[in-house]
Amino acid sequence: MIILSKKTNKQIVKKLFQDYPIDPSLTPGELVDFYYTSYLNDNGSNNSRNGTILEEILVIALLREGISPIYTQASMAFVPNVIFDILIYNRKTPICISSKVSLRERWKQADIEAMAMKYVHRRAKYYVLTLNHQEVKARRQDENEYVGIDEFILADTKEFDELIIDLKKIAFSKSESIEVIKDASIKMVDENIIKDKYGLVL
Repeated sequence: MIILSKKTNKQIVKKLFQDYPIDPSLTPGELVDFYYTSYLNDNGSNNSRNGTILEEILVIALLREGISPIYTQASMAFVPNVIFDILIYNRKTPICISSKVSLRERWKQADIEAMAMKYVHRRAKYYVLTLNHQEVKARRQDENEYVGIDEFILADTKEFDELIIDLKKIAFSKSESIEVIKDASIKMVDENIIKDKYGLVL
């Protein structure tokens, strides 16, 4: 009996963008919507990988808009026991993006992470990007429930476009030699790494 190996997340994302070359007219929110929907249509939903695929699509969307460099699965100095999904570094205003396909109770953990980050990096911004419209509506109905999170943003809508417009106003850079950002699973993601990883030219 031949056992077929499962596709890795890297293979799935690479094939996704090979099968559907990026349409230059897509806005960031439209790009997320199109590629995540295409991923589900082509591969089916898988709770253990959905979040990783969304995170990769978000990184590609950010890089396509010239927001670079990006750190993934990284921790920050003096913020113990927290691994951030996406970090974009500015010395005064580091940006953290938490990628959540669905919020459920996970937003509470995100809020704890955001408070821990802001305790050390006072001007940091923490955004939760998700695809679940109903859960975002519920969170927005009681903004007193969370303290550290700056905004819940629907990644497949114009809200993501508006976030990117704001991010473009910030000058991002590599972290300093003292390793403010450390232990990233991918030390840094930029256009060249995406090209090597997925054969994708942004």
